[in-house]
Amino acid sequence: MDHRVDVGRARELLDLDRRLTQVPSSAQIRGFIFKMTADEVARHGPAAVATYRRLTPVRSTWFFRMYSLRDYLEDAAAGATAVNPADPKSVIRRIWRTMPNYAPMFNAQRFLSLLSASPRDVFRWIEGQRDMFYRYGGWRLERREENYLVLHYFDEYVWIDAAHRGGCEGVLDACSVTGSVEVDVDSPFNGRSHIRWQTR
Repeated sequence: MDHRVDVGRARELLDLDRRLTQVPSSAQIRGFIFKMTADEVARHGPAAVATYRRLTPVRSTWFFRMYSLRDYLEDAAAGATAVNPADPKSVIRRIWRTMPNYAPMFNAQRFLSLLSASPRDVFRWIEGQRDMFYRYGGWRLERREENYLVLHYFDEYVWIDAAHRGGCEGVLDACSVTGSVEVDVDSPFNGRSHIRWQTR
């Protein structure tokens, strides 16, 4: 990893500066989501970590506490830029795909027990528990067919086409099903994920 990265171009690809101006100061996100970024950067070696730390200050975050969403977006952008400045959204998507791996740390027994059932039950649980992780915006889950759900996002300031797409893909992985996630974005903060799957 060349430590010389085009930070301005990466921020532009993430539409970060405009996004930050529109995020309410009251918007918050759970601390473990910062850890997802740090863990992904660490998997790419010391050069990536050094670049990440050059781009954003080291933050002391507690796993269960809530933190500023603006700070999270800055941190995630720095991590994604350190790993792949030419395509930071692909890194954000990969980071969020790991989210189900962190469920045991919350002792989320109901979530873990649902992984052996249908993805539909898992997504229903996630929709119901959203306020545990985010303090802004909202989601609505719509069932279209037996193996087809649509997750609608309202005032969702984390990248819908990257982060939330990856998060949904991670759930399908955790449920051991073959599926796909396609995203429609009506505006930067409103859209939906089309989630389809087949049992393996």
